[in-house]
Amino acid sequence: MQQDDVTLDGRTDSLRPLAGQVALLTRADEGVGMATAAALAQCGANLALTLIDTEVESASLDELRRIGCKVVVFRAPTDCSSTQHTQLVRQVIAEFGKIDVLVANSEYRVQWQVDDDDLDEDQVELQYSMNVKSNIALIRAVIRVMTSGGRVIALGSSLADRVGTPGLADFAATRAALAAFCKGAAHDLGPRGISINVVQMGAIAFDAVAVSPDIIESERASTALKRLGTPSEVASAITFLAGPSASFITGSVLNVDGGYNA
Repeated sequence: MQQDDVTLDGRTDSLRPLAGQVALLTRADEGVGMATAAALAQCGANLALTLIDTEVESASLDELRRIGCKVVVFRAPTDCSSTQHTQLVRQVIAEFGKIDVLVANSEYRVQWQVDDDDLDEDQVELQYSMNVKSNIALIRAVIRVMTSGGRVIALGSSLADRVGTPGLADFAATRAALAAFCKGAAHDLGPRGISINVVQMGAIAFDAVAVSPDIIESERASTALKRLGTPSEVASAITFLAGPSASFITGSVLNVDGGYNA
């Protein structure tokens, strides 16, 4: 921790509550991922990032470094095995020496009706593997090296609580599974001083391009605020859970969805 990050009474500067900490963030390429990386950096954290789009490295990472943090990019696991996720964690530890915050942001979403005759079973399995198995494998690998005070934050979807959108029932099931895992894990990790929470996103403007216009309009109309969210609004919730103000919060699901579940 730098000297100017500490107040006269020894408390961490409220403007840089994560100063000296190391945050591992997966899928930091765009939208919520990149906004979260920027928010964590502004809070003083050093960043270990995995990217899907390697072209992002030259386009956006310099901006993160100009904030004043250390940024290192690691190869994202190509499958859902514990071996690859353990290897990633070892590489991060070798570079930074520790992991204080994990933001598990792996997601794959496809759209189909449950009675669709053309349903692709391989896509069903891939969606489950990415959204459930991959995130859980990473969480297991990280908590083995995480110490007291560590924070695990999994990214989910408000559709996990309110399944009513045509074509996304299978996707919602994967998000609900991850949330249930995190709630149970909170009891296992609590005695070690590690918290684990879920941020469930509603319809986010940047990520909306991946979903059909009909679904987006339905989600917009279903929110209490009658608008889509922004990546920075989700990032603010994540940095809150990563910071000292959330020290007594674990096993919780924070809906950042404009009142979609209200």
